[in-house]
Amino acid sequence: MKIALVRLSSFGDVVFTLPLARALREALGGPLAWVVEPPLASLLEGAPYVDAVLPAHTRAWRRAPFAPATRREIAALVRLGREFAPDLVVDAQGLLKSALVTFALPAGRKVGFGWRTATERVNCLVTDVRVEALGRPHVVDRALALAEAVTGRTGWPRVPDVRHLVARPDAAVDSWLDARQGRPFVLLQPFSSRPAKEWSAASAAGFCRRAREEAGLEGVVRWGPGEEARAREVVELAGGAAALGPPSAPAATARLAAHAALFVGADTGPTHLAAAAGTPTVALFGPTDPERFGPVGPRVRVLRDQGSLYNPGAAGLPGLSPDDVLTAARRLLVPV
Repeated sequence: MKIALVRLSSFGDVVFTLPLARALREALGGPLAWVVEPPLASLLEGAPYVDAVLPAHTRAWRRAPFAPATRREIAALVRLGREFAPDLVVDAQGLLKSALVTFALPAGRKVGFGWRTATERVNCLVTDVRVEALGRPHVVDRALALAEAVTGRTGWPRVPDVRHLVARPDAAVDSWLDARQGRPFVLLQPFSSRPAKEWSAASAAGFCRRAREEAGLEGVVRWGPGEEARAREVVELAGGAAALGPPSAPAATARLAAHAALFVGADTGPTHLAAAAGTPTVALFGPTDPERFGPVGPRVRVLRDQGSLYNPGAAGLPGLSPDDVLTAARRLLVPV
């Protein structure tokens, strides 16, 4: 049975949908094609349970709906969908934008979320089978409700399988790891897509100093596009207790984090990859709900700044101190 899976974005939610893809591929035999925003395609390439990646640049399409490029790209997606000719389409997003893609894909059966589960109910108009996931707030578990409905089986693994990302060579990351010659480090990701979700530079630097003093672990600040100057600020504030990590694309975080003794990160995609890769992970949350978006992995602790619930616009997670994070780390690591 050919399967088309629609989960366009975002970074963390695509990671959280990997267990659904694996379940569908293993149960139904595939092949499986995943429709996703092009910037996130690297998360899927090389996964043994994803046979094809179909690009759908819906963000750009919404910005310029009548542009020639938009028409060409939509036509290309429709053509690829017809060539793949899925027997089953599974819409794991539950939004209007995913509904438009699901509608455009030819298939005899289309499965998505039900009226009480879909984020945007208009999505239900394009599906034949509608699955409710009431009482299952986490994105992973909501997605696996779709797998259970399609396969008739329960007990699918919750931890996203990112072994293909850990195994994927990355020149910058591999060169940097070789130069360290195995010296242990704590990888930090204090940055996120919104200031209210970020850990302040001062707190991150303070944690690096404490980790060096108490555990002999050097802090390494991970940075992506547009974040190098901010990462250097943390390193400078740490006063010799931290170093700048290698330039790395988001998907390469899994390979980098797999070599870290500990990962400390805000609510952002790289944190979810680190947790899934099996790295001991302390995840720092503010206004977003960890019951729905908390990282999933074998060794994870989540800390939440409770003050952010009453002041969701506050930046820097001021309620989470370096000592709070170090205490959580002690419970993950022996010694710290």
